Amino acid sequence: MKWSEETFRATPELGERLRGLRVGACVTQQELAVLMGRQGKGNHRLVGMLELGKVPYPSLGFVADYLRACRASFVDIADLLEAYTSRPTVLEQRGYKRVRSLAGKLPPRVWDAVRRYDHKVARSRRKPESEDKRLSRAEAYARSQDAQRRLDEYVADELSKAGIDSASAVAFLLRLYARKLWGVLNRTKGGHKRKLKHKLEELNRWAAEVNLSSLPAFAALSAHVTELASSGESDQPLSS
Repeated sequence: MKWSEETFRATPELGERLRGLRVGACVTQQELAVLMGRQGKGNHRLVGMLELGKVPYPSLGFVADYLRACRASFVDIADLLEAYTSRPTVLEQRGYKRVRSLAGKLPPRVWDAVRRYDHKVARSRRKPESEDKRLSRAEAYARSQDAQRRLDEYVADELSKAGIDSASAVAFLLRLYARKLWGVLNRTKGGHKRKLKHKLEELNRWAAEVNLSSLPAFAALSAHVTELASSGESDQPLSS
């Protein structure tokens, strides 16, 4: 069998724990081999190699016999075993490595959002996604976040040009409107035109109620957000 580096390996830490159990039982390596019923030539050397962490894949039976010969049990090494079994599965680890490859292609703020999103979704799934599917999902989220970042930068520029204090209530409402419009356009992209029209009418009524529609910056903001959403930029492949 070909062993993967991502699967369980007996570490020097485990070997040191086993050695401590043997020393506590006051037996030598050779005596332990006899107590294990493995008094054949070279078995005490195998015990020594295990204690040094140089037997990466010992059989379960060998470890069980070692513990029994020390009058110990798996409880005595349970914390080390649980530290391993609590780790993500091999498929999950490989998926994260694929997602991690996006880090160098994205602005730090966007990558941080993608990392947190990927971690949250991965933990919520009962079964791990394939590497390709997980990467594809992360890439789609990254494109969305990058487009959102550019949208926020544009809104900030428009507020500055219009002389609107970025900390004012009007600035808050304009940013909120831009995000709402962006969300409506992207959620209904490729969907039913009547549904899109209804959502836009609802949003425009809200904008009128909070007195945004009459602002000079409103029309320009609405036009640019619509253009950005329809340009397909958020669907483009990521590049470094």
